[in-house]
Amino acid sequence: MLHGLLTVRDVAAQLYVSNATVYKLCTTRELPYVRVLGAIRIAPADIAAYLARLRQATI
Repeated sequence: MLHGLLTVRDVAAQLYVSNATVYKLCTTRELPYVRVLGAIRIAPADIAAYLARLRQATI
């Protein structure tokens, strides 16, 4: 399961935002994450859910 998790850098590249923005989304709990050996890791499904919430908010 851990091999499917993405790094902050990977998520930032997918969302076209900075690493700092991804850290902020994690800190505010808008984007769920787990820590693996102290590093933030994010599940692809959580990115999809975050994007779906954004789409709903803009309708």
